[in-house]
Amino acid sequence: MKVLKRIGKILIVFLLLVACLYGFYKVRVSTSGNLNVLIIGIDAREGESVSRSDSLMLAHVNKNHKIVDLISIPRDSYVYIPAVDREEKITHAHAYAGIEGTIETVENLFDIQIDKYVEVDFTKMIALVDTLDGIDVTPTATFCEQDENDQADSYCFTEGEKEHMDGKNALAYARHRKSDSDFARAKRQQEVIKAMVSKVKSESVVTMFNFYQDVTKISDTDFGVWDIFGYADMAFHDFELRQSVGEGEGGMFYDAYYGQNLWQYYLNDAWLENTKILLQE
Repeated sequence: MKVLKRIGKILIVFLLLVACLYGFYKVRVSTSGNLNVLIIGIDAREGESVSRSDSLMLAHVNKNHKIVDLISIPRDSYVYIPAVDREEKITHAHAYAGIEGTIETVENLFDIQIDKYVEVDFTKMIALVDTLDGIDVTPTATFCEQDENDQADSYCFTEGEKEHMDGKNALAYARHRKSDSDFARAKRQQEVIKAMVSKVKSESVVTMFNFYQDVTKISDTDFGVWDIFGYADMAFHDFELRQSVGEGEGGMFYDAYYGQNLWQYYLNDAWLENTKILLQE
């Protein structure tokens, strides 16, 4: 049983560390001991064949220092998109060139290599959170949000009041941005990730394996056993989970390509340079 429990923690805790939110992911163990995993959240409607990315996160795992940096990139960040050879909102990269176009754009933005990626529909997190019998989150803002069927104001949250959220509540909390900003939503998504990591580390081996099975059912993966063991020791030591969101300034700016003013978010040069340095550590 001790061996089984150890394997369970290796499989499940490590998965949450490097990809978090909403699904399983593809990972390659790098020789440097560092790993960059791009998490692409989509919110495509039924019948849509092309969609923009609705959420972008970069998980940088530094095995040697036992640190996981989770970096959210605001969807309206105005950056260079190689696939179309011009600057546009980073969310458009996925619509133009899919996963590969998004990866190429993020690699160009940070001057790094993306080792692996995960692309998951927002709604998939419902099943994952429910497998854990919910998560505990203390809302950082007061608001109401529509449900998974677009029914308005179905879920309401109060700032500072701890709440045990099932999958549907967690989804509503993580996707809300109408009352504040994309920046604030990115922070909420990270709160959900952190709660999931905390919960899964404390669960029984049975729950861990149930979670693992749900993850594999809703995801496409080439994550092998040896990849897992490459970073497995992190599951049994204290590690630091550092969270950040791309700093910058948003507003209405003229876009020459579209010939009109559009809402755009310009990442702060200092933040961008500091993040590049962090990703080289």
